[in-house]
Amino acid sequence: MSKLDLKKQEEELEKQLDQQLGLLKQESTSWAKVGGAVLAGSMLVYGTKKLFKGKKKKPKKASKKSKQAQQDGADYVTKPKPKKSSLAGSLGKRLFMVALSLGQAKLVDVLSKQASDAKKK
Repeated sequence: MSKLDLKKQEEELEKQLDQQLGLLKQESTSWAKVGGAVLAGSMLVYGTKKLFKGKKKKPKKASKKSKQAQQDGADYVTKPKPKKSSLAGSLGKRLFMVALSLGQAKLVDVLSKQASDAKKK
């Protein structure tokens, strides 16, 4: 190989490297956007959950009956309180699934555009 051939090959390799770096930068920005969207969505879901759920209540002090029962050694059994269903739990799950599907659709669009651009070249 002559020096001219080597220089031409070097220029071609540099061009390919520049193209690959440009593509990598574009992909990394799209991944950063997707990550930011996921982070924003999770913060939104967390905030709505806190808003609907509210603050945790402090546990109440033990009643006199339970204290007496513990001192007497009698079997004092309290009935468990039924759990209340909340809107925030199901709403949060649904919002997360919507955000996930939107992000997935956007990612598929970006990747398909990149693939079609690569085929054209």
